[in-house]
Amino acid sequence: MIFQKAILLFSILILALHLSGQEHINWEILADVEWTEEIDSTTGYGSMRGAFGETLSQYDGQEVYIDGYVIPLDAMGFSYALSRSSYASCFFCGQAGPETVLDLKVKPRSIPAHLQNNTSLKFKGRLVLREINPTGLNYILEDATLIE
Repeated sequence: MIFQKAILLFSILILALHLSGQEHINWEILADVEWTEEIDSTTGYGSMRGAFGETLSQYDGQEVYIDGYVIPLDAMGFSYALSRSSYASCFFCGQAGPETVLDLKVKPRSIPAHLQNNTSLKFKGRLVLREINPTGLNYILEDATLIE
C-alpha cells in the first residue's frame, strides 16, 4: 500500500513538473498587438508589421499550449495553420485579422484529416513572434504537437 501511494505521489509530481513549464494562452492574448502595413519598395508587396504589447511579448520563445481550428494549407498534409475560428470564418476568408491565425509547425501528416477544419484542438509548442514576416505568418508555434 505504501509503495502504491509513493508511485501515485511520484506520478503527480512528474505531471506537475511537466505542466509547469507550459502556459495556456488564448486568442485574446494574441490580440495584444497593433498592426501596420508596410510596402516593399522593390517588389510592391505589402506585409503586416506587428507591434506586440507587453503581455504578448512575455510569451515569445516560451512553451505554450493553445486551442484552435486546424486549417490545412496544402493537399499533401505538410503545412497547417491554427485559427481562432473554424474554416468558414478564418483570417484567410476575410473575416478576421492576422492575430487570429498562427503557423503550426508539426510533423508532416501528423493531424488526422477527420480532425481538420471544424474540430477545436489543443496544441503545445514554442511560440515565436515575428514583427514582420513577408513570406509567412507573424505567429509561429514551433515543434507543435497535438495534445487533445
